[in-house]
This record gives sequence, C-alpha cells and structure tokens, in this order.
Amino acid sequence: MAEYSRLVATRKACRICVERSPGKIRSCAEFEFDPDVVSHWEPWLGHKRPQLLAVGQDFGDVGYFVRNRGRDDPNNKTNYNLRKLLREAGFDVTSPAEPDGIAPVFLTNSILCVKEGPMDGAIRSSWVDACADKHLRPLIHYLRPPIVVGMGSCGWRAVRRVFALEDAPERISRAAGSCWTSADRIRVFAVGHPGPQGLTNRPWPQQLADWRRIGEAVSAARPSGRHLL
Repeated sequence: MAEYSRLVATRKACRICVERSPGKIRSCAEFEFDPDVVSHWEPWLGHKRPQLLAVGQDFGDVGYFVRNRGRDDPNNKTNYNLRKLLREAGFDVTSPAEPDGIAPVFLTNSILCVKEGPMDGAIRSSWVDACADKHLRPLIHYLRPPIVVGMGSCGWRAVRRVFALEDAPERISRAAGSCWTSADRIRVFAVGHPGPQGLTNRPWPQQLADWRRIGEAVSAARPSGRHLL
C-alpha cells in the first residue's frame, strides 16, 4: 500500500491549479474532514485491482464538499444513473450510500480539487490537463485496469491525454460510443456523462447501448469470460 499512500499524499499536497486560479478552485486537503483517498468517489467504488476504471468530471463545488463532509450525497443523480449503467456493463454494485468492496470498479474524477461557485460552474481545461498529468497517469499505472472509460467532456479529455490518443476525436460529442486500444493494450472508451446535463447531450438509450458494449469488452478481458451478474 506504500504506492497508494504516495498517491494520496501527492493529491493532498498538490496546489498547481489553486495557485494558477486563485479564488476559483480549492484543494480538498484544506478541510480537516478530507479523507485519505486519491479520489473522493472511491469510498463507493474503489477496488484496488479493478477490471474497469471510470473517469468523471469533478466531485462538485466547495459547498457540496463541505455539506457532505467529503462524502457523496446518497441521493446524487449522477451516481444513481451510473449504478444503472454499470449494471448494463455487468457490474452489480451497491447503492452509492453503501461502500462496495467487491465490485472490481474504481471511480475517479478528472479534477481532484473542488471548484468555487455553483455546481455547474465552468471547468478550466488547464485543471483537467494538470490533474491528468499529475494524478490520473500515476493512478492508472498503479491500478493497471484493462478497461478505462472517459465520461463526458472532462473525463474524456483527461483519458485521451493520458493515453495520447491523438487520432481520437477531441470532442466527446464525436468520440462517445467509440473505443480505442492504447499502446499498452488498455481498451479505452468514450461515453457521455451520466449526470442530468450529460443526458441532454447523449440520450439515455444511447448511453445504455454504450455501456453494454463496454460490458462485452470487460467480459472478453476476464480469463473466464464470466459475467458478474
């Protein structure tokens, strides 16, 4: 676990975006209740040898983080939708209010700090790029997942950057529903964001179909080809 502890310490010590964008974004480590995790999404799904790593946008704004004391709101609509999508891919996961130590899934965000202002406030591409280089790349090296999913514009930007998928479309609107194989044989998928706003850009039936295709790839990557459901 020494390598994982280093990832946590690096996340807590990082101030790259805070210093570049004062008053716009804050490090979660500023708060005494900041948990000892790499991703604040992983207390729900944080398997250390996952068959699938999913990368979302961010953990919300400062108000959300403080209100829930570093945890997720159990009624978060994004998590509610994501649970349904993961089932389409063959992962029978617990509700977001119940930590799942069994399902081989790890959830992280393309931005590990929390932004000031409203939940739907603007995300700077420089934040995504810095976090991808400093945190997502070493996390993927540690987890070594066979499948990585970039969800929404920010999640896809981060994943595309880490794997240097220069031939893949930059815009999630063009990339969603497609997959690529990285130089180290990791299958990389682009999908719409499962939150309410993401569903306006990538309708629910398409998202269900996207995750079924991911499930086929997950099953093929398992030695036994066995489905989890």
